[in-house]
Amino acid sequence: MFKLLYDPVSEIKHAKKQSFAKILMYLLAAALFETAGLLFIGWRYFSKLLVPEVLAYAILFTLFSIILVHLIVAFFFALAMHVLDGKGGYYEGLATLVLAMVAPAIATFFAGAVVYIPFGFYISALLLAYGYIIGAATLFRSGKEFFELDYAGVLIGFLITALPLGLVCMSFMFLR
Repeated sequence: MFKLLYDPVSEIKHAKKQSFAKILMYLLAAALFETAGLLFIGWRYFSKLLVPEVLAYAILFTLFSIILVHLIVAFFFALAMHVLDGKGGYYEGLATLVLAMVAPAIATFFAGAVVYIPFGFYISALLLAYGYIIGAATLFRSGKEFFELDYAGVLIGFLITALPLGLVCMSFMFLR
């Protein structure tokens, strides 16, 4: 899993062998890293608001939301990519999204821990930039590998997925 931080290409090639168990373990581990990192950051900057009851519910909500959102978005991403290339299925969509989320999740964890040291905010910003850059690159590379499309096709599939889902989420927020 940590190999995704420094050699994502070889990890993507290993994930091409269909293994739902491995991808779901990556999803769970990355969700735990992300949740812990957000907890660190929240505790550092919003400690007065985080009473134990709120904290417990926030941890559980964040953990299960990250997992559930990735499982749902993977369906739509796989659907869009399948229409574009005629290949791939749910596993390929889920693997693409999960492999892309590992680096940002780990970076969030370490950025949340580093924020407690003096001038840690700046180091945290660099860690987050590193994680999200690796994550975005991994998204496009894994999409290319799993769906056998070029990078432009992966970008179009990503936009086809992200824009409607973003619009639906925004409309629910504003039209409730």
